[in-house]
Parts: sequence; C-alpha cells; structure tokens
Amino acid sequence: MIRILPESLVNKIAAGEVIVRPASVVKELVENAIDAKATRIIIDLANACRNIRVRDDGCGIPREDLPAALLRHATSKIEKFEDLWQLETRGFRGEALASIAAVAKLTIVSRARGEIAGARLESEPGSEPVVEAAGAPEGTEVCVRDLFFNIPVRLKFLKSPASELQFILYMVTRQALIRPDIGFVVTNEKQTLLDVPPQQPWRERVIALLGLEAANHLLEVETARHIVSVRGFVATPGFTRKDRRYQFFFINGRPITSRSLSNVVQQAYKGLLMTQRFAVVVLNVELPAREVDVNVHPTKEEVRLRDEPMVLGVVHRAVQERLAAANLIPSLSLPAEGKALGFGTQREFLSPSEWHRQQSATRLPGDFTPFTMPSTSPAGRVFTEIQHHVTAQQEMRTLLEAASGIAGGQPGPMPPAQCDVHPFEQHAQQPPIPDSGATELLLAGGTYPEPLGQIGDCYIVARAGDNLLLIDQHAAHERLLYMKFREALGREKATQPLLIPVTVDVPPAIIPTLRELLPVCETLGMRVEHFGGNTFVVQSVPADVPHLDAGAVLADLADDVEECAGEALTLDQLRDRIITRMACRAAIKAGQQLQIEEMRELIRDIVDSHLGFTCPHGRPTMIILTRAQLDRQFKRVV
Repeated sequence: MIRILPESLVNKIAAGEVIVRPASVVKELVENAIDAKATRIIIDLANACRNIRVRDDGCGIPREDLPAALLRHATSKIEKFEDLWQLETRGFRGEALASIAAVAKLTIVSRARGEIAGARLESEPGSEPVVEAAGAPEGTEVCVRDLFFNIPVRLKFLKSPASELQFILYMVTRQALIRPDIGFVVTNEKQTLLDVPPQQPWRERVIALLGLEAANHLLEVETARHIVSVRGFVATPGFTRKDRRYQFFFINGRPITSRSLSNVVQQAYKGLLMTQRFAVVVLNVELPAREVDVNVHPTKEEVRLRDEPMVLGVVHRAVQERLAAANLIPSLSLPAEGKALGFGTQREFLSPSEWHRQQSATRLPGDFTPFTMPSTSPAGRVFTEIQHHVTAQQEMRTLLEAASGIAGGQPGPMPPAQCDVHPFEQHAQQPPIPDSGATELLLAGGTYPEPLGQIGDCYIVARAGDNLLLIDQHAAHERLLYMKFREALGREKATQPLLIPVTVDVPPAIIPTLRELLPVCETLGMRVEHFGGNTFVVQSVPADVPHLDAGAVLADLADDVEECAGEALTLDQLRDRIITRMACRAAIKAGQQLQIEEMRELIRDIVDSHLGFTCPHGRPTMIILTRAQLDRQFKRVV
C-alpha cells in the first residue's frame, strides 16, 4: 500500500540531504550571510558545536518575509528555471533554513537596511513559528540550539566535539580564502579561534589562514585564455603537504571539491614534488555562468562544466607557466642578523615594540593560548624563540589537516587521485617549460658557474658570479638524463647488446603486467625478454648509456608494477616511470669522485637545460647562497 508521508517526516528526510553535521549548518548560514552582502560574519559555537550563532551585517530580512524564510524552496535568489544558468549567489534552492528548522530549535533576529525596527522569529520542529517585533542592528542573527535533539540516531553518529570543530574551521577557512573583503570571526565557548579583518589583501588573507611559512613560497597566478581566467596562488615545491587538503579550488568564487582540478595541478608540478607530497594551491577559475551547472549536488560542493577539458587545460597551463617563470632554486636559509648561526630552533633578540609587532603579525586562528610578554633584560631587549610562533601556526595547521575533507558535509578525507585519462593529457605529459628564472640567476655576469671542488664526493661547490652554488651531483645528472630520455621519445633508439645478458626474478603476480611493458622498454632502447617462469632477461641497453645498470632498472620497474597493482596507468605514464628509473640508475652516483672538467661539463649541461632544480623524484638538485646573505652573516650590512 502506497502512503503519503507526513510533512514532518518529509522535512526531516530533506534535512538529512543538506544538514549532516554542525559544519553543514555553519556552511549554509555563512553562505546566506555572504549572499546578503555582509562585510563581517561572526560564528559563535557552544555545547559541543550543537549550539551555533551566526551574525552578519548584511541587508537583513524584512519582517513580512520572516515566516516564509522557513518554508521549503522559498528563496529570493531565483524566480525561473533560466536563472539557474546566471547564478551569482552561493545559495539558490531555499532549503537551508527549512532544513535547519526541521532538526533544531531556531531563532532569527533580523532588521532590513533602512527599517526602523527589526523582528524576531522563534521556531521549534512540529510547531508554527512565532514572529514578533524586536530591536536589532541592521543585519541578521541566526541562533541554532540543540542540533539534532529530535533525531537521536543522527546525534549518535556525530564525531567528538574536537572533530566537529575541525570540520567547521576547515569549512570557514575555505569561505574566508575566497572572500578577503569579508571579515570572519569564529569563537568556541567564548574562545576566539579565527579572526581575520574585512577588506584584507588577498595575499595577506591566504598567509593568515595557511600560516606564515607560506609567505615566502606563494606565487601569484593570473592568466586568461579563451573564456576562462585563472587567478590565485600556487606554492613553490618547497612548501608542500602530505595530502590534498591544502588544495583550495573555486569556480566563480564558489568553493568546490574537484578531483579533476587536483589531478591537473599535480601534473603541472610533475617532477618538482617528492613522492607522496602534494602542492598547496588557492585557485579561482572564472568563466561565464552559463558554462557551469551548480545544481548537481545537494550542498553545491560539486559542479559540472560544459567544456571541462578546455577548463582543465587552461588551469594546467597557468600553473605550469607560473612555476616555470619563478626561480625555484632553493636558497640556503641562514639566520638574519642577531640570530644564532645554525638550523633548528632559532633565537632572536627583539626590542619590545618589535616583539609586539611580530606577535600581532603572527597571530593565527589556531593560537588557543594568548601570547604573553616575556621578561626583558636590563638593557630593555626581549629574548624570544621563533619556535613559539611556529607552534602557534602548527596548532591551526593541525586543526585543518586533522579535519577530513568536507564533501557535502560528509566525513572522511578526499579520495586519493586516480590515474584517470583526461583530455588534457596531451598537455600534462609534455616536458615542463624551461625555468627562465633559475637560468638568469645561474648565468650571473653572462658566464657559467665555475666549479671549485666536491664535498664528500657527493656535492659540487661552484661559484656563480658573487653567489655560492651547491649541487647534488646525482640528482642533477638524473634530471638531465630524464629530460634526454623524454626528448628522445618517438625517435628510433640505438641499442647496444650486452655481452652477458642480465637476469631478474620477479614475483609471479606481476608477470602478466610486466610482460605488457616489454614493448615500451624496447622503444626506450632496453630490450627485455621473458625467459620463462619468474625470470626476465635484459638483452640490450640504450647505446648512449652503455653503463646503465639494466638489471636494477628492471627490478625497480617490477617494484613499481607491484606497488601500482590495480591502477589504470596510461601509456605515457608507463613510459615516464621507466625513464625515471633509467635516469636514476644511469646517473652519476653519490660518493663518486669527479674531475674538475667533469664538474664543469655537468654544470654547463644544467644551465643549458634550464631544468636542473629538481630531480624526477622532486628532490632539489641545487641550493644557492647569495652574496647578500653572506654580507648579512658577516655583519657587512644591517
């Protein structure tokens, strides 16, 4: 028998699609405040994040509209179907307040701009809302109490208060990153966790939320192609994270989650990042509203693009070109004047006024314990530890990293990127663009760096104009060979037969996959045959690298195949893995003594290639100590 569900049950079911945890409530209310053109949004939390108050100074709600605000699909943001293709607001379905009212006690106090008095609405599930006149400033305040009090099952599945708080902070961080014109404040049990001012320069907002460590690593991206523009920031390879939660993407200012965008960014960093490290990016993609369908997910976390391959290609190119234009040679970081020489915790003497200035500048949302003024010496100078600032940053970072990615309010981290084949693949798999910034620095005075010798038979010391250059000989040569092998793809490869073929035994489970790779190996000049059973035989190697340890390459490749079991790798990705292994095994080894002329030749090749600042695994190949840094260390400059 078919029954019509009661309205109260329908409302709870609908609420379950939108409101799944306290962070979902905060998200919906913050988006409403943004749509109301607020310049400051204050979020107060209590009762294990089940009591939520969001205040804004936006346009407010007229008294006569307050009762309708709690009706499902009641909204002021669209009127007809065609409006869905011209959306400029965060919300549009009219579900947020109705869904919240179905699972919590709700109070709304609002005063529309230009009105003399405001109004208050009181609502509890199962009863009609009550509206009365009330004094209030312009704007809206929404108080949610006892969230999920009428749905014990949902309440049971909430995580710990600390975890729910982390979800909220992560969500607010995403909103605050893309709207530096709006001030955001988050307090929990009257303790301020996040406080960023309105009208903040975008770069300063990003640094305030990601930490001071990001300040020296952010590269600004601004490009436009076709109908797409990309603006934002990407971090240098020296500032990475262990997961993707520091990859923030926006479409027309709307925070979204996108595995495709994350994949193309990782491709743009190809060869610059260490294994299992992920780039830090804040990118906003602008394109005509008609090219985006935002009505594909209940919480609007995902969008559908009409021409996704084109958008992905523009983003990939924008990130890749910006990285290429930057000088990515790591600079040897030495303490400034007044600090102890060495690495690790650095101590610094500061004047009281300078100490206060730095404390204010480094105040981050994760600073749960207020800074206290340390004691001063009789000379009036303050002794403080830089590590104290680092600890403050780490608190906020721990909150963000511990917060599983919020995709529609659902728990759990963002799934790992799959090796999907995207239409942009022909762009992503091309060799990186030359690093013009690094080349200009290395060719100081128009001459190649001059080698001075080796340290530990591992690092080459060279003079680059007035600067000192330190080169990892293995990593640098590995990068050069990698690029050489990549450039030779598609051309007939000369081979050299081995006098004594090399045999390699592999686990039985990977034999079928490894056999499929043999034609790929042959196109790279390494002929391998399946001898039978678990044994493979290397018969020849590329003629230009006759000293290649082919057995080690095949063993490494077998390990890769075993590690990537189940992944659908493209042909180009398979070739890349093979040439990466070949470059590593054929490169100059650490501990190998070199003659000055060999060092000179390696350095010239590095400079001419424009690509010598990281090895294929993402490790730096060189670092530089500038004359200015030396002058500061020896007190020649202040």
